[in-house]
Amino acid sequence: MKKTIYSVITVFTIILLLFTLEIRLLAVTEQDKEELQDKINNATQQLDDIAGNKNEAQSELEELTVKVSDAQNELASIKSELEAINEAITVKEEEIRKQEEEIKEKDELLKQRMVAMYESGDTSFLDVLFNSESILDFFSNYSLVQQIVESDTELIEKLEQEKVDLEKNKNELEEQKAEVENLKKEQEIKNAELEQLQKSKQEELENLSAEEQAVQAEIDSYNEAMAKVNAALEEAARKAAEEMAKNEQNNGTNGLNFDGSFIWPCNNKYVTSRMKWRWGRWHKGIDIGASYENVYASASGYAYNEYDANGYGVYVMVFHGDGYVTLYGHLSESHVSNGQYVSQGEVIATSGNSGASQGAHLHFEIRKATSFSDFFGNNWLDPLDYLPGGYTILD
Repeated sequence: MKKTIYSVITVFTIILLLFTLEIRLLAVTEQDKEELQDKINNATQQLDDIAGNKNEAQSELEELTVKVSDAQNELASIKSELEAINEAITVKEEEIRKQEEEIKEKDELLKQRMVAMYESGDTSFLDVLFNSESILDFFSNYSLVQQIVESDTELIEKLEQEKVDLEKNKNELEEQKAEVENLKKEQEIKNAELEQLQKSKQEELENLSAEEQAVQAEIDSYNEAMAKVNAALEEAARKAAEEMAKNEQNNGTNGLNFDGSFIWPCNNKYVTSRMKWRWGRWHKGIDIGASYENVYASASGYAYNEYDANGYGVYVMVFHGDGYVTLYGHLSESHVSNGQYVSQGEVIATSGNSGASQGAHLHFEIRKATSFSDFFGNNWLDPLDYLPGGYTILD
């Protein structure tokens, strides 16, 4: 009889040691998995933000490209107008030059005629009279001299006026040219600013594309790491399943028997936070306002201790059989050893404020898995659906 009991104890000890190793691997791997998933979610959100910024930048770049094109066309039109004005000014300058030459030539001819008349003697009333054959010839000759002088004078005056008009036209063109030159300078400044904006937006788009590639590479790296984590979970599950099957074949039981009922894990029944989406992630259980109070096993099973500095802090998991496991987090201390069998209602820990906690309380989860590899997947259950009533929800 003693030998049989000793054999059973030995078998259970081996099973518990194997469970301890496999569950430790599962727990550590689950924490890695959750951290990786958070990183993937954050990186994916970042990628979505970059894609949104990239689309916005692309749209702005397209608008700037249209504006640059319009500005360049406008500048080309101004330059064309300026060229036409310059050509018109050149034409006016040439006309003025010719007019000045003609005035100078006519003026010179008039001077020469006057000098010739002077050198031949004073052309006076008597000169014309004595050189005339008759009184009619006299009046005709005298009138002719006057007409010649007056005609030359009128021609010179007319040429002078035409020159003035041409210079006036030229000045107007010069003023118009100055205005167009100013428009040209303003347009060139506008073009330069738009082209600089276009260049900056193009660089921004290229940087976003590079950032997008970097984040995508980061996501690929996380996914690769996640694949390794999942592979480790699957390997741990395979080994654990093999050992449990072997033990059940040899002994007819895996040592776990669960009747499906849970009790409150502490005397305090104030629920300070329900199972819900909060702080950018899913709250996988409930928070109970138990401050440094006794924590009880919600159901019988095998207990295991773990520590997660960035999450649960000091926490205990109790495996109840039929795929059920309860988790008690943010404890100040645990009162069980790894692999210890605990009865429903037995004190297993003291609640506290360890890990990522903002005040003393008890974090409590119920999960159900169809396999060992699924213990730490998305299989959490709402504890309020399984615990007895009589509680108060504060949030």
